[in-house]
Amino acid sequence: MKKNSAVNNFLLLLFLIIISGCGVKGNPVPYPVVAQNKPTVSKMEAISSVEAIALRWNFQDKDRLVSFIGVERGELGTAGNECKNCPRTYERIGQIMIRGAIAADKEQVTLNFVDEKVVKGRTYNYRLVLCDENGNCPEASEVEINYR
Repeated sequence: MKKNSAVNNFLLLLFLIIISGCGVKGNPVPYPVVAQNKPTVSKMEAISSVEAIALRWNFQDKDRLVSFIGVERGELGTAGNECKNCPRTYERIGQIMIRGAIAADKEQVTLNFVDEKVVKGRTYNYRLVLCDENGNCPEASEVEINYR
């Protein structure tokens, strides 16, 4: 009888462990904040001059989520010999600090960046990435220019 009782107790304990799980459920994770007004880049353009390429775009961030804008450059090859379908690699060539640099009451601003390290006869592709204070940097906009 004592042997049966020990087996029954063991089976009951095993049943309770299986039903209740291990007990460790992990820390609760808050839902990410959904921006009401997502930061936007519009009207991005690249303008070539004698010794540089100037980038210009409109930027809007009503909820002030962006800390800085990273400017990245990729090279597609030489004029007439571009590889449009090749995978692109980008190099960070600069960044523009946003947090604290733009007045809170501004709805939209025009920003500029000048790339002076360009070679005539090459085709460049530029992209902007909007980075928050945690280092998350989704791509925002892209433009291509044949520098002559």
